Amino acid sequence: MPLKNKLNQYELDTALAVLRDKRLPLSGLQQKTVAVSGGGDLHRAIVYSLLHLNEEKQLNMKVVSVGERIPTLYEDDDFAVKELAELESVDFFIESGFLRYTDADDTDGFSSCIDRAMRVTSALAQVKLQRVILLSSSAVYGTPDSEMSLSENEYADASYALDNLSAIALQCVENIFAGAAHMHGFAVTTLRSAMLIAPFDKLELTEKYLKPLTEDKKLTFAPHGRKTTFVYINDLLTALYYGMLLCSDNEVYNVGGEGDYSPLMLAAVTEELFGADVSIADDGLRPHGCAVNCDKLKKLGWTPLVNAKDGILIAKNALEGSDKVFMFSDSYDGKLKAVQHTLLGFLKEVDRICRKHHIKYFLGGGTLLGAVRHKGFIPWDDDADVMMLREDYEHFLTVLPYELPNYITNQNTEEANHFAFTKLRLNDTILSTEFSARFENLHNGVFLDVLAQDKTSNKRFSQKLHMKMTAQLRWLVLNKWRGTPMNANNRFVSFVGDVIKAIFPLKVLEKMQNRMMTRYNKKDTGVLYDSMGRNVERGAYPEEWLKEAVYTDFEDTKLPIPKEWDKYLSYLYGDYMDMIPVSERHVSHEIVRIDLGRFIDY
Repeated sequence: MPLKNKLNQYELDTALAVLRDKRLPLSGLQQKTVAVSGGGDLHRAIVYSLLHLNEEKQLNMKVVSVGERIPTLYEDDDFAVKELAELESVDFFIESGFLRYTDADDTDGFSSCIDRAMRVTSALAQVKLQRVILLSSSAVYGTPDSEMSLSENEYADASYALDNLSAIALQCVENIFAGAAHMHGFAVTTLRSAMLIAPFDKLELTEKYLKPLTEDKKLTFAPHGRKTTFVYINDLLTALYYGMLLCSDNEVYNVGGEGDYSPLMLAAVTEELFGADVSIADDGLRPHGCAVNCDKLKKLGWTPLVNAKDGILIAKNALEGSDKVFMFSDSYDGKLKAVQHTLLGFLKEVDRICRKHHIKYFLGGGTLLGAVRHKGFIPWDDDADVMMLREDYEHFLTVLPYELPNYITNQNTEEANHFAFTKLRLNDTILSTEFSARFENLHNGVFLDVLAQDKTSNKRFSQKLHMKMTAQLRWLVLNKWRGTPMNANNRFVSFVGDVIKAIFPLKVLEKMQNRMMTRYNKKDTGVLYDSMGRNVERGAYPEEWLKEAVYTDFEDTKLPIPKEWDKYLSYLYGDYMDMIPVSERHVSHEIVRIDLGRFIDY
């Protein structure tokens, strides 16, 4: 069974994180052995990430969990469980144990930290290895005297005091590993994590902040305190791969997310996100650590992708263990459900018109996927698509002038419109995307897209050329319309495109585009392609997949989908039951302005 089928949505999101960074030379892990030590939830998250990467990229890695059996996994060719003393040869050794929360406010906690460092490094002296990745903490810096963001060599006050034992302990740990590397001939790369946001036991933020939130306890924050940098688990794991593949030997790198928070700022975010009962007191929550500068790691190309607010929201939901599909609730100023209700009204109007005039149509794209997977809209989806065969599409356009209610406009009738497909817009509303907001004379209401599916050649070379030419002409029209230069992968192609744009008027380019899309429609080729949509280069598919429509549940009604919906969705999305990662479940359009007017309760 693939690992992704064993993980919940939050674990899978974290396991997928490294695959979103296109700068990492992941082939450098080919046939490597990676040992993970430290125990606990963070240890398991690292193992899941490595094994999922191994499956996806077929790297033939060997992952060793040191001293930690993981119930969801069994030992096989790419995974094993060993004790530290059993290790013989590894390429990378990842030590994660020093990020677990231990208030080093007494000598016992301090001693156990140092003892662990000595045990691990003594064992590593007997192991043939390439590099150790030590996960440390920004608590190593101590307590800054001012609101400065500390770089790797800028230690703050860490004098011997109970509230600074954590800093002293971590400094000792880092020195022990550095000394062992020098003595035994391996490299060590140290990653100092900012305050880690993750639903893991034995993390400070979990114990003092996330758990009380899930238990509806009142949270008390300190009225003062220096800012602390936070980092979400996904970004820390991505940094871990930078540590293995791009960071220098025997160097230290800070790892932190975007934005720093003081205790009062964290209190405000808590109230905003959860409506929690918060109060202020001198003995309130004041996270360890400080603000850190991460420029050294960013210079290598690492960029945090999950901000602290999103991370806190995800981590709290993960800690609660709910099976409910996660999504961010603040989309469109909290109006996403209202937008979806208006889109449902659109769909019902299209269905009414098509039933009346015997026009065959289907839900398309993400709307079709939502119908199959969610019995309605994908929870974070903000638009709706329907698709038709070309002859049905042309028939549909002929009946629109006298069938559309007066509160819906067919944007094809606007002189300023140059979309290749039909957009229906809701009057007296505004839903301006980053693109459509450029054109003040264009209707910018809530919209539904109607797309034709055209025929293409059944000969491989002609088919590929047809789709390529369709895509290029659509880009020519789009770039001419918005006044931007061509940006093809090839400089010569971009130059030729800009020359063509300069020579031909927009209406001529549109005619060329439309002729190209419909070039094979009079031939019985038996194959279709998504000429108007975003899948123009996805390839052809059999015309018979859209031969028949069947009605299925969609929200509070029934709407048509292709009878061969499984084949079509597999062609479009691959494993279409896989949802996008949790941390990316924001709406798909960049909205500049939204105003639903009287349709707020549509």
